[in-house]
Amino acid sequence: MQGLETTIRYYPQPKQELFHNDRYRVRHRACFCGVGAGKTICGLAEVIGILLENPGAVAYGFEPTYKMVRRILIPTLESKYLFGNPVESNPLVVSYHRSDGYLQLIEGQTFWFGSLEEPEYAEGANVDVIWIDEAQYIRRFAECQDVVLRRLRGSGKTEWDITCSIVTTSPPPLVPDCRLYDFYENPEKRNIDSKVYRWSMLDNVHLSEKYKQEILATHHGALAKRFVEGLFAPVGTGSFDYDSTIHEFKQLQPNILQQVLYGVDFGWTNPSAIVCVGFDGDGRAYILDEFYQNRTQTETLIQELKEMVASYGQGKIICDRSSPATIDMLHTAGLNAVADESKRDDGIRELGGRFVVQGDGKPRIFIASKCVNLIHEVMVYNSEIKENDHAIDALRYAIMSVVTAKPDVEPAWVFGD
Repeated sequence: MQGLETTIRYYPQPKQELFHNDRYRVRHRACFCGVGAGKTICGLAEVIGILLENPGAVAYGFEPTYKMVRRILIPTLESKYLFGNPVESNPLVVSYHRSDGYLQLIEGQTFWFGSLEEPEYAEGANVDVIWIDEAQYIRRFAECQDVVLRRLRGSGKTEWDITCSIVTTSPPPLVPDCRLYDFYENPEKRNIDSKVYRWSMLDNVHLSEKYKQEILATHHGALAKRFVEGLFAPVGTGSFDYDSTIHEFKQLQPNILQQVLYGVDFGWTNPSAIVCVGFDGDGRAYILDEFYQNRTQTETLIQELKEMVASYGQGKIICDRSSPATIDMLHTAGLNAVADESKRDDGIRELGGRFVVQGDGKPRIFIASKCVNLIHEVMVYNSEIKENDHAIDALRYAIMSVVTAKPDVEPAWVFGD
């Protein structure tokens, strides 16, 4: 990274340096790290570094969803550890086209960025560098990676072949045919031109000790291996009878919904979560959208809620009752926010029952495939352990506000059998 420090403020830590030292030596590199370990900034700094060393080069960076591009990729690029200012203000950047998803650097290099909700989103022209961040949350990662690798044939604009792929993520649960594990670590299946770089959340000197201790106190067993140490770990069967082929949807029939509600779970070290839930005439729940981010200011929650309400319609906002002051702030901002009054065990039982396919051949809950954080929690959730449940908590608040509605209030629909 030398010679770039006047314009890029990134100074790698020792284990990040090992990753950077293999630039041009290993074709497929993967950083498997704990949460907050600095993997995203490491991957992004590497992409920018390769581009700056190769005039005319073309790179593409992917997040699992477009919201994560806005909430993770761009803020990381503008953080004090990289550009240190808005993208368009950095002297390395000639032009920045945020709505079109690309920027151009001083010697004709191009960095495209986008999301991978569907494998076809990865299609496009040949490129020199591909970077995939938070790969564990990509719903069909194997198919997406296949498309990406087909594009990795070089842009034809560099003096020599620099083609490479980079993945930065905390490991997903270790299940049969896990592409991330098989491609990079499985001794019988791994790509021979791949290498894994691993460091723990505890290795990041920029994280406060308070944050580290809070994560250690709330992550145990397999979760600690994945989100603290960056290790693959098997998980038991989740508490919910979830099947992506049954419970996920991409598009709804028009005018199917009769009511929309919002659930909010407050966090700081752990993520804050918002879920938007619509209900049809038979009481089936459709999770339409999500917000999921740690260290979230109340102002950000207010902005996100207002954007969701503008997109999906007015509805009551049922909140984590642990923070009355925050609920008051939402209400003052003009949002119809109230505290959840339900019991956790009742909510978990209600959610579990909704995932079961009923006599009409349908379950009573469906989740938009773009809600990757909620889906991830549903897949690994253990009702016996109060962790990894932030989006689930937000969901049960919304669901239970309907189930426990007072009988003297005329319902907007009648529940099916």
